[in-house]
Amino acid sequence: MFLLWQEYKLVHPDGFQYSWFCEHYRLWRGKLDLSMRQQHQAGEKLFVDYAGQTIGIVERTTGEIKQTQIFVAVLGASNYTYAEATWSQQLSDWVGSHVRAFSFFGGVSAVIVPDNLKSGVNKAHLYEPDLNPTY
Repeated sequence: MFLLWQEYKLVHPDGFQYSWFCEHYRLWRGKLDLSMRQQHQAGEKLFVDYAGQTIGIVERTTGEIKQTQIFVAVLGASNYTYAEATWSQQLSDWVGSHVRAFSFFGGVSAVIVPDNLKSGVNKAHLYEPDLNPTY
């Protein structure tokens, strides 16, 4: 921050002293909406995960409400989205949802980016996660 203040003082010699500059800088920085813009090539990445919310489905014969999991697959460049409800997040539903998503999109992207779901990832790691062999 000291370097920023020095640059500021070169432009504004009668401006704030260091401590007051730091206070104003911290207030300004706290108002920023920080996000990282990502560039994606068309068809390169497919982001997959289950949504946090579940949806209740009513069984016609019994009237029982069963909660379903919402699988979501999104192409990175276009945000073209596929979503479906499944009964669980188990491996068979996870893999089946991928197969149906690939069919919907008409192909497979170069990279599939899961969000460390237990069914797809045995051990999470930032650079080299241990993927489930079936997945």
